[in-house]
Amino acid sequence: MGLRNLPQLCLRLGLAFTLLYAAWSAFQNPLNWIGFVSSDFISLIPFQVSPQELLMALSIVQAGLAALLLWGKQLVFVSLAVSAFLLGIIWFNLGAMDILFRDVGLFFSALALFVLAKKQK
Repeated sequence: MGLRNLPQLCLRLGLAFTLLYAAWSAFQNPLNWIGFVSSDFISLIPFQVSPQELLMALSIVQAGLAALLLWGKQLVFVSLAVSAFLLGIIWFNLGAMDILFRDVGLFFSALALFVLAKKQK
């Protein structure tokens, strides 16, 4: 990997670290994260699920997205999936913008990764 790919690598590593840390932390300390599981989001799920179960499922999704970012294949798809995931977090937790403002930056980082990956194709 040459210097030409360094920006893409930095975005992949930064996003993957953030997703992995959030997933790990949610498993270790679910009470610290349960407040971000929106009741509005839960109401969209067509079957009965508790906030704790949804938090664990979302943590598994985050870890999976992080693994895909680290793998580095299909980055157009993966970066769009990460963007959508982060946008969902932001949308369903707009009332917590004092905390989630960082997720806005991460969302745009995922979009930047999409643009870089799209150019490489």
